[in-house]
Amino acid sequence: MSALLDSPRVRVFVGDGFKFLAANEATYDVIITDSSDPVGPAQALFEKPYFKLLHDALAPGGHISTQSECQWLHLPLVSNLLNSMRDIFPVSKYAFTTIPTYPSGQIGFMVCSKEQGRDVTRPVRKVQNTRYYNEQVHQSAFILPEFVRSFLEDEISVAPVFGRAAIAAKVAAEGKKTRKVLLLGSGFVARPCAEYVVRDPSNELTIGTAITLKHFKNLNPFHSMPYA
Repeated sequence: MSALLDSPRVRVFVGDGFKFLAANEATYDVIITDSSDPVGPAQALFEKPYFKLLHDALAPGGHISTQSECQWLHLPLVSNLLNSMRDIFPVSKYAFTTIPTYPSGQIGFMVCSKEQGRDVTRPVRKVQNTRYYNEQVHQSAFILPEFVRSFLEDEISVAPVFGRAAIAAKVAAEGKKTRKVLLLGSGFVARPCAEYVVRDPSNELTIGTAITLKHFKNLNPFHSMPYA
């Protein structure tokens, strides 16, 4: 990519990207965001104010593509991103492709259009001399696994539930009454009782210790108490 910096068609801007977008409304036909993950300063690149800046910086009929995380790891985040995009753009779609070096081997992206009715799932032209991309790859990128499609389009999670979460779901479905249990005791003597009680998700456990404030003041500050 650095070899392109010498091209007279390339312009590099170093500075506040938000201010740059705000100063260039209705300018760009395509805006591509290859951002880092939404942590720290990059969090702002996954929020509505940024998407609105992208929308306003597009020329009429323009398009964006922005990094939108992995469907296997960040599905709730993907859903929030898609809903935010749909509040701003007439057309918004989530797609994904394989990236062997990325966690789970996949990465997703939002493809949005400022043009009402634009079908972004179909390429408008053929791209020659590629090593990966072709028309079929483009179209298949928008065909989502059912657990993703259901979550994004119908807001229904069909993901399997395991362990205590599965038991809790069963208890809720059966309408089992919550039982409140108070356990007075501390240390390893009380621990087996506590572990037994919480095996049943319908139990609500409160633990109280027999220690007094006077005893607490005399404790070694580095001594750990199992329960408090």
